[in-house]
Amino acid sequence: VLQWTEKDSLCNSPVRGGRKGGLFKMLTVSEIICLGSLAGLSIADIHYRKVPGEILAMGAVGACVYRICMEQENVWILGGGIAIGILFLFISRVTGEKLGYGDSLAILILGIYMGIWKLLLVLSGAFTFLTIGAVLVLSSRKMSRKCTLPFFPFLTAGYLLYLVTGPL
Repeated sequence: VLQWTEKDSLCNSPVRGGRKGGLFKMLTVSEIICLGSLAGLSIADIHYRKVPGEILAMGAVGACVYRICMEQENVWILGGGIAIGILFLFISRVTGEKLGYGDSLAILILGIYMGIWKLLLVLSGAFTFLTIGAVLVLSSRKMSRKCTLPFFPFLTAGYLLYLVTGPL
């Protein structure tokens, strides 16, 4: 999977650029696995309105193994990502699963995988897409205010937006 990124200087780059002074950045294997997992879970969430707990458990194990092996982030950044996931689990419990436990567990897993700042970028994109989707659904008048939308597609879209735009 390729992503176009702008570079001012291609001299220090191992890959020589293409047109318009940019070069393609390869997505890492972990980013591809995360995107594929989110996409698959999005399909399950749309189709069945629930996500398989086994896949979430494997994702949690994978995120922990990745974090142990890749020791790139500060422990406070990792802790912040985990804290946001726990906050969403609390929100799920308090609201009687208006935001499902599967969605909150996915946010916790992304918090372990990405850390607090990258997770906040993904969540801001996800909630922006969710707002747009809710406005479109409500303006079509085919559904009422009480209808629910699956969150995983919007979480996937937020992650994809993060991959395309990169950390700001």
